[in-house]
Amino acid sequence: MILCISILLNRSQAQQRELTQLPADINRNGVLVPVFTERESDVGSPYLSNKWIRGNLVLWSDKRIPGIEQQLLFNFDKIHSRVYVLDQSGKQWFYPIDSLKQFELFDYNVVYTFLKLPLISLDFFLIPVIQSEKGYSLYKRLLTKCTRSSYENAGYYSTGNKYDEYLDYNIYYLVYPGNTSYRKLYLNETKIRRAFRDESVLLDRFFDFHDNEISEESLLAMVQYINEKKFPE
Repeated sequence: MILCISILLNRSQAQQRELTQLPADINRNGVLVPVFTERESDVGSPYLSNKWIRGNLVLWSDKRIPGIEQQLLFNFDKIHSRVYVLDQSGKQWFYPIDSLKQFELFDYNVVYTFLKLPLISLDFFLIPVIQSEKGYSLYKRLLTKCTRSSYENAGYYSTGNKYDEYLDYNIYYLVYPGNTSYRKLYLNETKIRRAFRDESVLLDRFFDFHDNEISEESLLAMVQYINEKKFPE
């Protein structure tokens, strides 16, 4: 009995670690200091928002957070895939990726939905872009790459940047009708035609009326067009 309680306490502590403040970036490592060093403000951020925002979580146990009459604020660490929580007393903790089934964050009028899709992977969150019961569905995975400050000034020459840069990019996943198979998508016409190999006629029609430069917006419009023509509501 004592052993079971100990295990449960350890698991709880692993999922809810109290923090004195939201860390700037715990991956930051010490570097050798050159003769002169200068720092500028970071470009981008390891967090989804630059402030605490409203939201809700669903744990793997199906427990929903916040509970009734709870007032909590949230933020998402894009580097480590953690959701940080702040209560009214100023207490902070986080939920790691393996403890969450899905979550939503609300930044002004923007709603960010993150979920796990077993068909693709339980190791990372996906953002639903288009969800269709009969047709094609489109999801994206948000990733953030960090390039560390590398500025050095030896007095007579200088190299590198004076700031850390956080650059967001997306990986897209196309789920085929029937929701039993998927394919990773790239913003490239050749790769897209390969993914939609059974829809070549509709793709040709789409490209007749749209610029061939592929972006997230044009990919979204493309999937919507194919669904509307092949799987009308």
